[in-house]
Order: sequence, then structure tokens, then C-alpha cells
Amino acid sequence: MKLTPFIILCWQNTMKSNLNSYANRTVRIIISLFSVSYLSAQIPVENDSIIEFEDFDTIDMELKVDEEEKEKSFWISDIWNATRLGVQYGFTYKVEKPDRVMNNRLSFRLEYADTFLDYFSVHVDTKVFTFLKEDHRFKNEDDIVTFEGRTREAYLQSSFNKTSIKAGIQILVWGESDYAIVTNEIGRLDYREPLSLNIDDLRIGQPMLTVDQYSSFGYWSAFFSPYPQFNEQPRRDTGYYFDPFEGKVEYQKDEQDVNLLEYGLRWRKTFGKSDISIMAANLIDNQYALRMVTPTLITQQKERFFMAGITFNRAINNVLIRGELAIKSKKAYNDASFQIIKKNAIDASLGVDYSPSSTFTLSLETVNYHVMDWSDKIQGIPRNNYTVLLALSKQLMKDDLSLSWASMYNGPYTNFFNILSASYDWNDHITLNFDSLIPIVDDVRSGLYPYRDQKQIAFRILYQF
Repeated sequence: MKLTPFIILCWQNTMKSNLNSYANRTVRIIISLFSVSYLSAQIPVENDSIIEFEDFDTIDMELKVDEEEKEKSFWISDIWNATRLGVQYGFTYKVEKPDRVMNNRLSFRLEYADTFLDYFSVHVDTKVFTFLKEDHRFKNEDDIVTFEGRTREAYLQSSFNKTSIKAGIQILVWGESDYAIVTNEIGRLDYREPLSLNIDDLRIGQPMLTVDQYSSFGYWSAFFSPYPQFNEQPRRDTGYYFDPFEGKVEYQKDEQDVNLLEYGLRWRKTFGKSDISIMAANLIDNQYALRMVTPTLITQQKERFFMAGITFNRAINNVLIRGELAIKSKKAYNDASFQIIKKNAIDASLGVDYSPSSTFTLSLETVNYHVMDWSDKIQGIPRNNYTVLLALSKQLMKDDLSLSWASMYNGPYTNFFNILSASYDWNDHITLNFDSLIPIVDDVRSGLYPYRDQKQIAFRILYQF
């Protein structure tokens, strides 16, 4: 069980969460398998010599046909062995008044990974959602179901010697924290389900080219993104949509003639049970910056910033210590008149995982987001936004049953977030999941305040084959 970066950041700038979301893209994957048949005819027999000749020719034809059938069968089998399919049903109920069904949906996931020509491989991870009636993302009451699609990854990889090159839609994770965004600023997230428990479900791929080089001096990783994309936000008329302007303001994307290229480099080196990474990247913020043009119009702008960071891991017996530090130059914030001002920021996290056995883990992590040269002109963002998180997980019944609990405190705008989860592997194909979410928020300045009544219970059943 993992908490989302959305929860840890606690929506530091609530006003930035009200963007009109992108038009949803439906991914349709159709795999058609065509079979080829053959026609054979008998040739009239005139004498013994012809009989012998035609018999050998018929045998050769039959052997050739058998080889073709085996080749087709092998091709089909090879695709099937490289494919993983999953079907999941999820139901979430908001128990606090006004109570309602939040999730009532099916999802179909296809994962494919295979190699060809020795040096190449293809990777695809795509999902289609089917929203049923009462789901908060169900669009039209006149419809029976609503469909949406999302491709997390779809890229081609070439590997030779100690070099790996990937091109296509990718998810790039550079950070070490499971809970916070410190150095992991490259990938964008799907906040249309802001209280989702699974960070992997929140990550969205984007087009990029990555190069990994392994050497005795360390592991080098570089990326280039020609067209960076942005976080997805809750849509209007869905269960998590919140508008602080109560519909009195329109949002409009600013047509900016600016360079949108993103690029970065990371070096990583392992020393026994420790490793360290140093990185630098020139990025476009995953969150649009907001600027008020008129009292009824706000523009959404793309803003660039530079990040330099360091991460480390250190294992000592049953203890793993991990940390991150990032300096971010010229991050965009809003002042009282809702104009953009830029400040430098320093973000840091420090975590400790203690595992006295292979079935029990206790984790403690602290995170702080600091705005340098902060003043009270900055709206909605404190000088220091800090979080302390305590989590434990336990595996039982030969690891078939997993129980986990997490509790988070966030300040200075005090709020608590608590999660209890259980996962049971019924067999090799079926997994059952149960979750309980309990936010406790009283401070109206907290980014979680709009979701203070979102006390939920959730059930999911996953079938994989």
C-alpha cells in the first residue's frame, strides 16, 4: 500500500487544483489474427513411376504445410506468453453524510512485453475504464456505461553492450520516496482520483527519449521530452471537483510561444549496501500556473524551472535509510492579486524502513517543502509545508494475506489522513482488496479541507491471466 504524492503535498495550492481537465483519450486496442488456408488437388495417376513421384511430392507438401502451421502456432503462442491481461471491478462508498457511491467501475488492462531481433523489445501497458451508473465519473445518465482509456506506457527499447535506448510513451521515476514528490518532478500524475491509494495508478506516461548507460564509474541516465504534458485534474460535475470561485471564473489556456523541451541527466553509483544519485533537469512544471487577467478570467500558463537534486539509500542490517534533497529555481506561486511570482524552493525527505522479518515492515518518513525568501504576499502556500508519516505492513498466511496501516500528519494547516488496507491472494489469478479512508481536517486553509467528509470504504477484485 502506498500513499499518493497528492495526499502528502495536501494540495499545497488548492486554487491550482481547479483546472479544466484535458479531453479524455479513449484507447482502443484491437488485435486481429488472420489465418491462411491452402488448397490441394489430386493429380491423376498413370503409371508406377508417376505414383512414386507424386507420393514424394505430396509428402513434401504435407511437411511444408505442417511447418507453416507450427510456425503460425508458435507465433500465436509467443504473443500470448508475452501478454498479461487483467480485469478489475472496483466499488467505493462514501459513508459520511451526504453518503453516496463514488466508484462503480470495471477496468481492463493489457500489458505486453517481448523481444525481437535480439537487440529490440516492445513494451505496452494500457487500460480501458468502464464507468457504470452511480460512479462519480459516469457522464450521461441516458447511457448504460461510459468508457475512458489511458495508455501508461508504450515504447520501443533497443539494448546493446551496456547501453539502453527507449523511445515512446514512458514513466520515468527518479525519486526514492514512495509518498512525496521531491526529486521526482519529471512524471505527471492523474489527480482525477485524488484519494487513490495506489501511486502506480496515478502515474501517467508522456512521450520521451531516454538513454541509460552502464559503466564501471556508475549508471548514467538521460531523458529528453519534446512535448511535456500536465497533471490531470478533477473534471467539472465529478465527485472530487472543487471550485473556490463557485463558477464565477472561467479558465483559459494561455497561447505561449515558448520552448517546451524538457531534458535532464542523472548519475547513480552503488557502494556495497549504499547508493547515491546526483541529478539535474530543466523542466516545465507539471501543474499549470494560474494568472488572473480579469475578475472573471484566469489563464493557465506553462512555467519553466530548474531542478538539481541528490538521493541516497543506506542499508544497515534490518534498517534502510533513504533521503532526497532538491533545489528548485524559479518556481511559480500566486500573490494576493492572483498574479504569478517566482521563488526558489528547497524540498527534502528522510525515511527509515525497519524490517525485523521478511513479513513485517515499519516505516517512518518526514517531508518538508520550503519556499526561500517567502513573504505573506504568497497566497495559499506556507513558508514550510511539512509532513510526518507512519506506516506498517504485515504479511500472513504464507504471504497470501497482507495488512497495512498508515497515518499522516500535515502542517502547519493541520490535517490527518488515515488508511487501513487488506489484500488477499485468493489464488494465482484472483486478488481481493479492501480499503478504509479516514481524513480528519478542521483547518479551512488545508488543501484537504474540500475532502474532509470523504470517509470511504472501498472494495476491489482483480482477475489476472
